[in-house]
Amino acid sequence: MKDLRETDGISSPIHRVSTGLGEGEEEVRWTVKCPTSHHVVDLETCEGCPHLERIERGAAGPESLHCHPQVQPPAPPPSKAYDQLLPPLLEHTRVDELMTQDVYCVDEEVLAEELAELFATHKVSGVPVLDEDERLVGVVSRADLLRPSDGEEDTPRLHPERAGATASELMNASPVVVREGTTVPQAAAVMAAARVHRVLVVSAEGKVVGVLSAMDVVRWVARKACYAV
Repeated sequence: MKDLRETDGISSPIHRVSTGLGEGEEEVRWTVKCPTSHHVVDLETCEGCPHLERIERGAAGPESLHCHPQVQPPAPPPSKAYDQLLPPLLEHTRVDELMTQDVYCVDEEVLAEELAELFATHKVSGVPVLDEDERLVGVVSRADLLRPSDGEEDTPRLHPERAGATASELMNASPVVVREGTTVPQAAAVMAAARVHRVLVVSAEGKVVGVLSAMDVVRWVARKACYAV
């Protein structure tokens, strides 16, 4: 039997899932998409895998994983073939191939003031709220928290009525989500039905593994049609 170490290796980027706990504290979970199972897994799961070659680390943490999986991905077809392949390719492409995997989350007890600072710092429109088991329980958006800017100020400010409230008190407890493995057309249908521009992607265990936006889908379609975007 051929040694897997003799096969071509695959390099996969490692992503950071940060959860704010309040008072300046946060927990960080590192995730990577397994090239064999095609599921997003915690990096610590890979550390015991026999196909792992090495983990590249930088100053800010782990950056990429190199392994020799049993199943190698097929080579992409020539670019001129995409005109015929795009419809079936779109139909079978999963959201975890398009989604953003670097996600900032918050704990249920994080205060409104800290959330306001987070929105200003990370330039996001909403953050997932996780329970103590790191499972998704809701979403807090800028609209839930901030009042619109007026002519005298450029930056939206915390609404006075929200001061002192926790994420669990402010959140929408019925966020729009799709499961990892959902196809792109299915996710697009969910976004259209809910009239939203992005959905959270969760694993079978209910953990947040990514965010898919309508713009992610648009860019992907354009690239597959050989447009430079």
